Amino acid sequence: MKFATYEHFRETESLVRKVNKDKIAKWLLNVGYFPEENILPPSFTVSKEIKLQDTPYNININDLKKRQVAFVSFPKSTLTYRNFSVQHPWNYHDIIFYLHQNWDNILSHIFHSENKVAAYSFPIPVSKKDFEDLSPLRAGRMIYEWLEMAEEDLILDGQKFNILAKTDITNFYPSIYTHGIGWAIHGREEALEDKEFRLFGNKIDRLFQYSNDGRTNGIPIGSALSDLIAETILADIDRKFSQESKHIEYAAVRFKDDYRILCNSKENAKKLLDILSHQLSQYNLSLNESKTSFLNLPDGLYREHNRAYFPHVLRRKKYISFRKFEHTLLIALDIHRKHPGTSIIEKFIAELFDKRHNLKVSYSSQNRGKEIRKTISLLFLLKRESTKILCHVLSVIERLYIENKRNDQGLKDFLRETIKDELDRASKMSSVFEIVWLVFFCRYISLGFQNEDFDSIIKNEKIKENVFYKSIVTSKQELFKDTDFKLFTKPRACRDKTLAERFAIFKR
Repeated sequence: MKFATYEHFRETESLVRKVNKDKIAKWLLNVGYFPEENILPPSFTVSKEIKLQDTPYNININDLKKRQVAFVSFPKSTLTYRNFSVQHPWNYHDIIFYLHQNWDNILSHIFHSENKVAAYSFPIPVSKKDFEDLSPLRAGRMIYEWLEMAEEDLILDGQKFNILAKTDITNFYPSIYTHGIGWAIHGREEALEDKEFRLFGNKIDRLFQYSNDGRTNGIPIGSALSDLIAETILADIDRKFSQESKHIEYAAVRFKDDYRILCNSKENAKKLLDILSHQLSQYNLSLNESKTSFLNLPDGLYREHNRAYFPHVLRRKKYISFRKFEHTLLIALDIHRKHPGTSIIEKFIAELFDKRHNLKVSYSSQNRGKEIRKTISLLFLLKRESTKILCHVLSVIERLYIENKRNDQGLKDFLRETIKDELDRASKMSSVFEIVWLVFFCRYISLGFQNEDFDSIIKNEKIKENVFYKSIVTSKQELFKDTDFKLFTKPRACRDKTLAERFAIFKR
């Protein structure tokens, strides 16, 4: 039986194989190095092209130096943080060096003919429109476009089935065992017998370990390279799951660590998840019981937060009154609270812009200044509900400031005081993520802050030692200074695009 989900998987393989592996390596080295755009400000970019060398930087794989990753984190709750990190560029380059040498093997592994799980998370942006080239997009836009594709393809296949099983992997990236890279590519026994690291999968394992102080648990979250290695491990799990589940009729899709399985009975759904759980356990991974559910179709085919927001969408509106903005913001907030962890707030903010990245919110002539200030205040309050939206909040504030600073003499002072409060709050919460973005923004739109201003507000010594903070507050590169890699651009030099242009991840 043919499934739309599986056809997508094979189409992705076909498109990837048409792209020259040199272009893949170049994209991974330069576009894929830093986390996606909403994690770090645009100052953190590969500002001078990194080229694939003829030999690795780390010549002796048996005698590697232990290096540290550069961390940026933001609070998920009072006690927990979400951590993103950047590897030392020499180790990062060398992993790509070995992937480039063995690229056909990697593709044959990820897109194995026996794999029946359709993955929608291949991290390199191939396209039918220009199949020999790669998009400059990082994961942000891809995530939402591929989620939509997976949803649409599941609907097409849904008519053939009765049940949808949903689940994901618990704490996936921090739980990845680096030795699992070699196991996935070469098989456990062969990888274990290779004590001299002759197998390229074991070389990659070792380079990941030693870029993270010799640790074998967890791989850095953020780079496209880490996403590709995660897909390599999951491809082996998916293939073995496919082999063991041949006796059951089903269609399965995966986006990163998130699974959706269509089948004909709850009994079969449980059998399939038991098989998947067993295969995951071979890599010291497990399913998240709290996020596992069984639904009678068509329940589960459409994302509930999108259904709830649909009557209130602003995308097709040419102008949005301030009252409409307030009302829709509160609706988006209610939906977010019912469905935490979704992208509904980002979608709401994206719809405040038109296709040319102009702000559509209109203000009354009598109360314009007050309404603009209320907009800024509301957006920062909204950010408290979902820290990750900060870059989108700043994209709106940038447009408001640029369009109104000449005619509203007090706007700059208001914005300075508001950001001072946010910096103080972020410092107390140890949110490097927020501090780095806010300092960048002050430099980027020239709010007149000096280094001593930041020093007087930010009292957190842990933040002051962070290399991303050091870089952004001094406007010079402070990360991986033992290399000649250019990984930083001054905030004022990032004005070639507005923030709204950089974060255009939804259709407008």
